[in-house]
Amino acid sequence: MSGGIAGGTSGQPLFSVLDVEKAYEVGRAPSVRRFARGEPRLLHALDGVRLDVGDGDAVALVGESGSGKSTLVRLMLGLEAATEGRLLYRGADLGTLSGEARRVFSREVAYIYQDARGSMNPRMRVGDVLAEPMRLHGLCTDAEVPARVGALLERVGLSATMRDRFPSELSGGQVRRVAVARALASEPKIVFADESVAGLDVSVQAQLLNLLRSLRREMGLTLVFITHDLGVASYLCDRIAVMYLGRVVEEGPTGDVLTRPRHPYTRALMDAFPSFGRPLGAPLRGEIPSPIDLPRGCRFASRCPQARDACRETEPVLVADGPGRRVACAFPLSS
Repeated sequence: MSGGIAGGTSGQPLFSVLDVEKAYEVGRAPSVRRFARGEPRLLHALDGVRLDVGDGDAVALVGESGSGKSTLVRLMLGLEAATEGRLLYRGADLGTLSGEARRVFSREVAYIYQDARGSMNPRMRVGDVLAEPMRLHGLCTDAEVPARVGALLERVGLSATMRDRFPSELSGGQVRRVAVARALASEPKIVFADESVAGLDVSVQAQLLNLLRSLRREMGLTLVFITHDLGVASYLCDRIAVMYLGRVVEEGPTGDVLTRPRHPYTRALMDAFPSFGRPLGAPLRGEIPSPIDLPRGCRFASRCPQARDACRETEPVLVADGPGRRVACAFPLSS
């Protein structure tokens, strides 16, 4: 399709990421000739990512910093273009959306920022922050805005009187709730959230997670949640996609992945995650390869305790590994 968004075909993913690559130029290599410019040096933030997000899914993107999670979400939001590959929303290529189709996409796809306070205009009151998407998308008349703003605030557990405050007057938990309300103001189909509970007290985190979980159930929302916290992922999401150096290395139902990881990197993340009743596992050894100079073969081989010679020669691809499971490993774990 070009330029339009379908109304939703049965069985068609809401989002499809098809062999997407994203590279950034970070300078040029030295040239052997005087005054000549060398070849561009590229940082490969994403390298052949494939991922489907179905209507009503809750998918966690998990991995260390620098794994490509946030870059992938920026591309799915249409904020940046892919270097290679395609991103489809309801079957339409994001690169071809224009006019009415672009407006529909911007209304149906919402984002909850990690820095909720910094994402809001400090000169705007909370009521104006929430009213802005409603007016932008023409969802109601000006006379209806105050009632809708009050209802949104109450829906996320805040008093309607909060509309008169500025973001600087809110606590950390309150400003995150306002950020959730702003994302819901455009009546979206899918919400992306980037570490939306990070840095908060445990009790406040639990309240926000319960809020997101109930909103997803009540409103039928699709959720893509970026996190490094496996506990958050297991509580909030039905599926997990584990990323390492720009690639998805394991994907599947949350319970299956966390109880029976097939990729050594997933196992290492689990061993590093605090859990009552067992000591922390030993940290991964070895250096993380540079995304500017990726190694031959498996990019996790330099840190993998089970790497073999074949791992350093051939790069594994993401293949099916049981019902709903995919793994990119030449020698998957057996248990």
